[in-house]
Amino acid sequence: MTTNKLSIVQVISQARFSGAEHVCLNLSLELQRRGHRVLLLCKDTGGFPEEARKRGLDVRTPSISGKLNFAAPVAIGSLARSFGADLIHSHLSSAALWGSLAGRLFGIPTIGHIHALNTYFYYRFSHFNLTCSDGVRRAMLSRGAEPSRIRVVYNGIDPGRLLDLTPPQQLLGELNIDADARVIACVGHLTARKGQIHLLRAMARLSEDWPQLHCLLVGVGNLRDMLREQARQLGIADRVHFLGFRRDAVSLMNCAEIVVLPSISKEGLGLALIEAQLLGKPTVGSDAPGIDEVIENEVVGLLVPPADDAALAAALHRLLADSSLRQRFGAAGRERARTRFTVEAMTDACESAYAEVLARTRSG
Repeated sequence: MTTNKLSIVQVISQARFSGAEHVCLNLSLELQRRGHRVLLLCKDTGGFPEEARKRGLDVRTPSISGKLNFAAPVAIGSLARSFGADLIHSHLSSAALWGSLAGRLFGIPTIGHIHALNTYFYYRFSHFNLTCSDGVRRAMLSRGAEPSRIRVVYNGIDPGRLLDLTPPQQLLGELNIDADARVIACVGHLTARKGQIHLLRAMARLSEDWPQLHCLLVGVGNLRDMLREQARQLGIADRVHFLGFRRDAVSLMNCAEIVVLPSISKEGLGLALIEAQLLGKPTVGSDAPGIDEVIENEVVGLLVPPADDAALAAALHRLLADSSLRQRFGAAGRERARTRFTVEAMTDACESAYAEVLARTRSG
Protein backbone atom coordinates (compact mmCIF):
# COMPACT_ATOMS: atom_id res chain seq x y z
CA MET A 1 0.00 0.00 0.00
CA THR A 2 1.33 3.45 -0.86
CA THR A 3 1.12 6.31 1.62
CA ASN A 4 1.87 8.93 -1.04
CA LYS A 5 -1.16 10.85 -2.28
CA LEU A 6 -1.51 10.42 -6.02
CA SER A 7 -3.43 11.99 -8.87
CA ILE A 8 -5.18 9.06 -10.55
CA VAL A 9 -7.25 8.98 -13.73
CA GLN A 10 -9.78 6.15 -13.78
CA VAL A 11 -11.08 5.30 -17.28
CA ILE A 12 -13.97 2.97 -18.11
CA SER A 13 -15.73 2.25 -21.40
CA GLN A 14 -19.02 1.08 -19.93
CA ALA A 15 -22.02 -0.15 -21.89
CA ARG A 16 -24.27 -0.40 -18.84
CA PHE A 17 -24.10 0.03 -15.06
CA SER A 18 -23.12 -3.47 -14.01
CA GLY A 19 -20.32 -5.33 -12.25
CA ALA A 20 -17.17 -3.65 -13.58
CA GLU A 21 -18.83 -0.24 -13.31
CA HIS A 22 -19.59 -0.79 -9.63
CA VAL A 23 -16.00 -1.90 -9.04
CA CYS A 24 -14.61 1.20 -10.76
CA LEU A 25 -16.98 3.48 -8.85
CA ASN A 26 -16.26 1.88 -5.46
CA LEU A 27 -12.51 2.01 -6.06
CA SER A 28 -12.61 5.65 -7.16
CA LEU A 29 -14.63 6.68 -4.12
CA GLU A 30 -12.38 4.82 -1.68
CA LEU A 31 -9.23 6.25 -3.28
CA GLN A 32 -10.69 9.73 -2.96
CA ARG A 33 -11.68 9.04 0.65
CA ARG A 34 -8.05 8.10 1.34
CA GLY A 35 -6.84 11.47 0.07
CA HIS A 36 -5.91 10.72 -3.54
CA ARG A 37 -7.09 13.02 -6.34
CA VAL A 38 -9.33 11.11 -8.74
CA LEU A 39 -10.63 12.03 -12.19
CA LEU A 40 -13.11 9.61 -13.74
CA LEU A 41 -13.37 9.40 -17.54
CA CYS A 42 -16.27 7.39 -18.97
CA LYS A 43 -18.90 7.25 -21.68
CA ASP A 44 -22.01 9.36 -21.29
CA THR A 45 -24.32 6.33 -21.05
CA GLY A 46 -26.14 4.03 -18.67
CA GLY A 47 -26.62 6.49 -15.84
CA PHE A 48 -23.06 5.81 -14.69
CA PRO A 49 -21.63 9.35 -14.95
CA GLU A 50 -24.68 10.81 -13.19
CA GLU A 51 -24.31 8.39 -10.28
CA ALA A 52 -20.57 9.06 -10.01
CA ARG A 53 -21.12 12.82 -9.92
CA LYS A 54 -23.84 12.42 -7.34
CA ARG A 55 -21.37 10.49 -5.17
CA GLY A 56 -18.86 13.36 -5.35
CA LEU A 57 -16.46 12.38 -8.13
CA ASP A 58 -15.02 14.66 -10.80
CA VAL A 59 -16.35 13.10 -14.03
CA ARG A 60 -15.65 13.86 -17.70
CA THR A 61 -17.21 12.10 -20.69
CA PRO A 62 -14.80 12.35 -23.65
CA SER A 63 -15.45 10.35 -26.81
CA ILE A 64 -13.77 7.03 -25.99
CA SER A 65 -16.20 4.56 -27.58
CA GLY A 66 -15.16 1.96 -30.10
CA LYS A 67 -11.97 0.12 -30.99
CA LEU A 68 -11.41 2.18 -34.15
CA ASN A 69 -11.65 5.52 -32.35
CA PHE A 70 -8.05 6.60 -32.85
CA ALA A 71 -8.73 10.03 -31.37
CA ALA A 72 -9.51 8.46 -27.97
CA PRO A 73 -5.88 8.15 -26.75
CA VAL A 74 -5.28 11.85 -27.42
CA ALA A 75 -8.50 12.81 -25.62
CA ILE A 76 -7.63 10.67 -22.59
CA GLY A 77 -3.97 11.71 -22.53
CA SER A 78 -4.75 15.43 -22.82
CA LEU A 79 -7.19 15.28 -19.92
CA ALA A 80 -4.78 13.19 -17.85
CA ARG A 81 -1.90 15.59 -18.47
CA SER A 82 -3.98 18.67 -17.60
CA PHE A 83 -5.09 16.87 -14.41
CA GLY A 84 -1.45 16.20 -13.50
CA ALA A 85 -2.01 12.45 -13.46
CA ASP A 86 0.56 10.19 -11.82
CA LEU A 87 -1.03 7.20 -13.54
CA ILE A 88 -3.97 6.03 -15.63
CA HIS A 89 -6.03 3.05 -14.41
CA SER A 90 -8.34 1.69 -17.14
CA HIS A 91 -11.27 -0.74 -16.90
CA LEU A 92 -12.72 -2.86 -19.74
CA SER A 93 -11.13 -3.53 -23.10
CA SER A 94 -11.69 -0.31 -25.10
CA ALA A 95 -10.69 1.89 -22.17
CA ALA A 96 -7.64 -0.29 -21.51
CA LEU A 97 -6.51 -0.07 -25.13
CA TRP A 98 -6.94 3.69 -25.42
CA GLY A 99 -5.84 4.42 -21.85
CA SER A 100 -2.61 2.47 -22.24
CA LEU A 101 -1.83 4.11 -25.58
CA ALA A 102 -2.59 7.51 -24.03
CA GLY A 103 -0.09 6.72 -21.32
CA ARG A 104 2.55 5.74 -23.86
CA LEU A 105 1.93 8.92 -25.89
CA PHE A 106 1.97 11.26 -22.89
CA GLY A 107 4.53 9.50 -20.70
CA ILE A 108 2.11 8.45 -17.94
CA PRO A 109 2.28 4.99 -16.29
CA THR A 110 -0.77 2.83 -16.97
CA ILE A 111 -2.65 -0.08 -15.39
CA GLY A 112 -5.24 -2.17 -17.22
CA HIS A 113 -7.94 -3.86 -15.15
CA ILE A 114 -9.26 -7.08 -16.68
CA HIS A 115 -12.79 -7.86 -15.44
CA ALA A 116 -13.59 -10.79 -17.73
CA LEU A 117 -12.05 -13.22 -20.19
CA ASN A 118 -11.13 -10.61 -22.76
CA THR A 119 -8.65 -10.76 -25.61
CA TYR A 120 -5.23 -9.96 -24.16
CA PHE A 121 -4.33 -7.68 -27.09
CA TYR A 122 -6.31 -4.80 -25.57
CA TYR A 123 -4.18 -4.91 -22.40
CA ARG A 124 -0.74 -5.66 -23.81
CA PHE A 125 0.30 -1.98 -23.96
CA SER A 126 -0.37 -1.33 -20.25
CA HIS A 127 2.64 -1.15 -17.98
CA PHE A 128 0.87 -3.50 -15.57
CA ASN A 129 -2.42 -5.43 -15.47
CA LEU A 130 -4.80 -6.47 -12.71
CA THR A 131 -7.27 -9.33 -13.00
CA CYS A 132 -10.43 -9.89 -10.97
CA SER A 133 -9.66 -13.57 -10.37
CA ASP A 134 -6.91 -16.14 -10.68
CA GLY A 135 -8.94 -17.83 -13.41
CA VAL A 136 -8.67 -14.68 -15.53
CA ARG A 137 -4.98 -14.31 -14.65
CA ARG A 138 -4.23 -17.84 -15.84
CA ALA A 139 -6.22 -17.26 -19.03
CA MET A 140 -4.23 -14.10 -19.76
CA LEU A 141 -0.94 -15.90 -19.11
CA SER A 142 -1.96 -18.54 -21.64
CA ARG A 143 -2.57 -15.72 -24.14
CA GLY A 144 0.83 -14.12 -23.77
CA ALA A 145 0.77 -11.96 -20.62
CA GLU A 146 4.06 -11.66 -18.75
CA PRO A 147 3.83 -13.16 -15.23
CA SER A 148 5.76 -10.23 -13.73
CA ARG A 149 3.26 -7.70 -15.15
CA ILE A 150 -0.02 -9.18 -13.94
CA ARG A 151 -1.62 -9.61 -10.51
CA VAL A 152 -4.94 -10.75 -9.03
CA VAL A 153 -7.01 -8.14 -7.21
CA TYR A 154 -10.35 -9.49 -6.04
CA ASN A 155 -13.31 -7.19 -6.53
CA GLY A 156 -14.69 -5.46 -3.48
CA ILE A 157 -18.41 -5.10 -2.84
CA ASP A 158 -19.84 -1.92 -1.39
CA PRO A 159 -21.92 -3.01 1.63
CA GLY A 160 -24.09 0.05 1.04
CA ARG A 161 -25.67 -1.83 -1.87
CA LEU A 162 -27.22 -4.14 0.70
CA LEU A 163 -28.96 -1.35 2.59
CA ASP A 164 -32.50 -0.08 2.08
CA LEU A 165 -33.59 -3.18 0.20
CA THR A 166 -37.17 -3.48 -0.93
CA PRO A 167 -38.96 -6.01 1.33
CA PRO A 168 -39.23 -9.43 -0.36
CA GLN A 169 -42.96 -9.61 0.28
CA GLN A 170 -43.46 -6.38 -1.66
CA LEU A 171 -41.36 -7.46 -4.65
CA LEU A 172 -42.90 -10.94 -4.79
CA GLY A 173 -46.34 -9.37 -4.63
CA GLU A 174 -45.48 -7.11 -7.56
CA LEU A 175 -44.43 -10.22 -9.50
CA ASN A 176 -47.64 -12.06 -8.56
CA ILE A 177 -45.70 -14.79 -6.80
CA ASP A 178 -47.53 -16.47 -3.92
CA ALA A 179 -46.17 -15.96 -0.44
CA ASP A 180 -45.68 -19.73 0.01
CA ALA A 181 -43.69 -20.14 -3.23
CA ARG A 182 -40.09 -21.36 -3.28
CA VAL A 183 -37.84 -18.90 -5.13
CA ILE A 184 -34.41 -19.12 -6.74
CA ALA A 185 -32.64 -16.31 -8.61
CA CYS A 186 -30.03 -15.94 -11.33
CA VAL A 187 -28.44 -12.59 -12.23
CA GLY A 188 -26.52 -12.37 -15.49
CA HIS A 189 -26.68 -11.55 -19.17
CA LEU A 190 -29.00 -13.85 -21.11
CA THR A 191 -26.34 -15.43 -23.31
CA ALA A 192 -25.30 -18.98 -24.09
CA ARG A 193 -22.16 -18.64 -21.95
CA LYS A 194 -24.16 -17.90 -18.81
CA GLY A 195 -25.99 -21.21 -19.07
CA GLN A 196 -29.53 -20.17 -18.11
CA ILE A 197 -30.84 -22.88 -20.46
CA HIS A 198 -29.45 -25.49 -18.05
CA LEU A 199 -31.10 -23.77 -15.11
CA LEU A 200 -34.48 -23.96 -16.87
CA ARG A 201 -33.98 -27.64 -17.65
CA ALA A 202 -32.95 -28.31 -14.05
CA MET A 203 -36.03 -26.47 -12.83
CA ALA A 204 -38.24 -28.62 -15.06
CA ARG A 205 -36.67 -31.72 -13.49
CA LEU A 206 -37.66 -30.37 -10.08
CA SER A 207 -41.27 -29.64 -11.00
CA GLU A 208 -42.71 -32.85 -9.56
CA ASP A 209 -41.11 -32.38 -6.13
CA TRP A 210 -41.27 -28.57 -6.12
CA PRO A 211 -44.31 -27.46 -8.14
CA GLN A 212 -44.24 -24.05 -6.41
CA LEU A 213 -40.64 -23.32 -7.41
CA HIS A 214 -40.23 -19.94 -9.17
CA CYS A 215 -37.10 -18.60 -10.87
CA LEU A 216 -36.15 -14.93 -11.18
CA LEU A 217 -33.96 -14.30 -14.23
CA VAL A 218 -32.41 -10.84 -13.96
CA GLY A 219 -30.57 -9.58 -17.01
CA VAL A 220 -30.79 -8.77 -20.69
CA GLY A 221 -29.32 -10.52 -23.70
CA ASN A 222 -29.81 -12.03 -27.10
CA LEU A 223 -31.22 -15.33 -25.79
CA ARG A 224 -34.25 -13.84 -24.03
CA ASP A 225 -36.78 -14.98 -26.66
CA MET A 226 -35.23 -18.43 -26.98
CA LEU A 227 -35.23 -18.90 -23.20
CA ARG A 228 -38.87 -17.79 -23.01
CA GLU A 229 -39.78 -20.38 -25.64
CA GLN A 230 -37.75 -23.04 -23.82
CA ALA A 231 -39.59 -22.28 -20.58
CA ARG A 232 -42.89 -22.63 -22.44
CA GLN A 233 -41.88 -25.98 -23.94
CA LEU A 234 -40.76 -27.24 -20.53
CA GLY A 235 -44.10 -26.29 -19.02
CA ILE A 236 -42.63 -23.83 -16.53
CA ALA A 237 -43.32 -20.51 -18.29
CA ASP A 238 -45.67 -19.34 -15.53
CA ARG A 239 -42.93 -19.81 -12.95
CA VAL A 240 -39.97 -18.24 -14.80
CA HIS A 241 -39.85 -14.46 -14.52
CA PHE A 242 -37.78 -12.56 -17.10
CA LEU A 243 -37.08 -9.28 -15.33
CA GLY A 244 -34.57 -7.62 -17.66
CA PHE A 245 -31.94 -5.20 -16.38
CA ARG A 246 -32.79 -4.14 -12.84
CA ARG A 247 -31.07 -1.60 -10.61
CA ASP A 248 -32.67 -3.45 -7.68
CA ALA A 249 -31.03 -6.79 -8.56
CA VAL A 250 -29.76 -7.13 -4.98
CA SER A 251 -33.29 -6.74 -3.62
CA LEU A 252 -34.48 -9.41 -6.05
CA MET A 253 -31.73 -11.81 -4.92
CA ASN A 254 -32.84 -11.14 -1.38
CA CYS A 255 -36.24 -12.60 -2.33
CA ALA A 256 -34.64 -15.93 -3.19
CA GLU A 257 -33.69 -18.88 -1.03
CA ILE A 258 -30.83 -19.80 -3.38
CA VAL A 259 -28.83 -17.79 -5.93
CA VAL A 260 -27.49 -19.65 -8.96
CA LEU A 261 -24.86 -18.94 -11.63
CA PRO A 262 -24.90 -21.85 -14.13
CA SER A 263 -22.24 -20.57 -16.55
CA ILE A 264 -20.88 -23.14 -18.98
CA SER A 265 -17.40 -21.57 -19.15
CA LYS A 266 -15.05 -19.41 -17.11
CA GLU A 267 -16.35 -16.31 -15.34
CA GLY A 268 -14.48 -13.15 -14.46
CA LEU A 269 -15.43 -13.63 -10.83
CA GLY A 270 -19.21 -13.70 -10.34
CA LEU A 271 -20.05 -10.49 -8.47
CA ALA A 272 -23.70 -11.46 -8.12
CA LEU A 273 -22.64 -14.53 -6.16
CA ILE A 274 -20.60 -12.39 -3.77
CA GLU A 275 -23.55 -10.05 -3.25
CA ALA A 276 -25.78 -13.06 -2.63
CA GLN A 277 -23.35 -14.38 -0.03
CA LEU A 278 -23.28 -11.02 1.72
CA LEU A 279 -27.07 -11.35 1.91
CA GLY A 280 -26.60 -14.70 3.63
CA LYS A 281 -27.83 -16.72 0.66
CA PRO A 282 -26.48 -20.17 -0.22
CA THR A 283 -25.09 -20.24 -3.75
CA VAL A 284 -24.90 -22.82 -6.52
CA GLY A 285 -22.58 -22.43 -9.48
CA SER A 286 -20.64 -24.21 -12.17
CA ASP A 287 -17.29 -25.69 -11.21
CA ALA A 288 -15.40 -23.33 -13.50
CA PRO A 289 -12.53 -20.84 -13.01
CA GLY A 290 -13.75 -17.62 -11.43
CA ILE A 291 -16.86 -19.18 -9.92
CA ASP A 292 -14.82 -21.70 -7.94
CA GLU A 293 -12.97 -18.79 -6.31
CA VAL A 294 -16.25 -17.41 -4.95
CA ILE A 295 -18.06 -20.63 -4.04
CA GLU A 296 -16.05 -22.84 -1.68
CA ASN A 297 -17.76 -26.15 -2.32
CA GLU A 298 -19.65 -27.67 0.60
CA VAL A 299 -18.75 -24.63 2.73
CA VAL A 300 -20.69 -21.67 1.32
CA GLY A 301 -22.55 -23.45 -1.48
CA LEU A 302 -22.37 -26.16 -4.08
CA LEU A 303 -20.37 -26.50 -7.30
CA VAL A 304 -21.66 -28.65 -10.15
CA PRO A 305 -20.15 -29.63 -13.52
CA PRO A 306 -20.89 -27.03 -16.22
CA ALA A 307 -23.84 -27.79 -18.53
CA ASP A 308 -24.97 -30.72 -16.37
CA ASP A 309 -28.75 -30.32 -15.94
CA ALA A 310 -29.10 -33.34 -13.67
CA ALA A 311 -26.29 -32.30 -11.32
CA LEU A 312 -27.68 -28.76 -11.12
CA ALA A 313 -31.15 -30.11 -10.33
CA ALA A 314 -29.71 -32.40 -7.64
CA ALA A 315 -27.84 -29.53 -5.99
CA LEU A 316 -30.93 -27.32 -5.97
CA HIS A 317 -33.07 -30.18 -4.63
CA ARG A 318 -30.61 -30.80 -1.83
CA LEU A 319 -30.71 -27.18 -0.70
CA LEU A 320 -34.45 -26.75 -1.13
CA ALA A 321 -35.01 -29.80 1.06
CA ASP A 322 -32.63 -28.81 3.87
CA SER A 323 -33.21 -25.47 5.63
CA SER A 324 -30.36 -26.06 8.10
CA LEU A 325 -27.92 -26.56 5.24
CA ARG A 326 -29.14 -23.36 3.59
CA GLN A 327 -28.61 -21.49 6.85
CA ARG A 328 -25.14 -22.98 7.40
CA PHE A 329 -23.96 -22.18 3.88
CA GLY A 330 -25.51 -18.71 4.05
CA ALA A 331 -23.76 -17.82 7.32
CA ALA A 332 -20.41 -19.15 6.11
CA GLY A 333 -20.74 -17.32 2.82
CA ARG A 334 -21.51 -14.01 4.51
CA GLU A 335 -18.45 -14.31 6.75
CA ARG A 336 -16.17 -15.30 3.88
CA ALA A 337 -17.36 -12.47 1.64
CA ARG A 338 -16.99 -9.93 4.44
CA THR A 339 -13.32 -10.80 4.86
CA ARG A 340 -12.23 -11.56 1.29
CA PHE A 341 -14.25 -9.34 -1.06
CA THR A 342 -14.16 -5.89 0.53
CA VAL A 343 -13.63 -2.46 -1.02
CA GLU A 344 -10.88 -1.83 1.54
CA ALA A 345 -8.93 -4.95 0.57
CA MET A 346 -9.37 -4.20 -3.14
CA THR A 347 -8.14 -0.64 -2.69
CA ASP A 348 -5.17 -1.75 -0.59
CA ALA A 349 -4.14 -4.09 -3.41
CA CYS A 350 -4.58 -1.38 -6.05
CA GLU A 351 -2.49 1.09 -4.03
CA SER A 352 0.24 -1.54 -3.77
CA ALA A 353 0.13 -2.04 -7.55
CA TYR A 354 0.28 1.73 -8.10
CA ALA A 355 3.40 1.99 -5.94
CA GLU A 356 5.06 -0.88 -7.81
CA VAL A 357 4.25 0.51 -11.26
CA LEU A 358 5.46 3.99 -10.34
CA ALA A 359 8.69 2.60 -8.91
CA ARG A 360 9.29 0.54 -12.04
CA THR A 361 8.60 3.30 -14.51
CA ARG A 362 10.58 5.93 -12.60
CA SER A 363 13.59 3.64 -12.26
CA GLY A 364 13.35 2.41 -15.85
